[in-house]
Amino acid sequence: MPQVHVPSRYRVPTKGEGQIEVDASTVRACIEAVEARYPGFQELILNAKGELHLFSKLFLNGELLDRNALDTPVSGDDVISVLAPAAGG
Repeated sequence: MPQVHVPSRYRVPTKGEGQIEVDASTVRACIEAVEARYPGFQELILNAKGELHLFSKLFLNGELLDRNALDTPVSGDDVISVLAPAAGG
């Protein structure tokens, strides 16, 4: 099953879980599957229109996904990694 890697700053909804296996066939479906198990997760990644938040990034097997590639197919041992935005100065 595909796996979603969650950065530490997004682990409040996942109750501390950093690696979550999901039964899904696209990147978007993986995020939705995590949301179904851990409500509040999806709003950290996607806006109300279902688009990737401006400063969030997703990687599939270590490769940066295009912002419009949420419907990219996934399978078996694929890994989706979420990169949380950070600000500072």
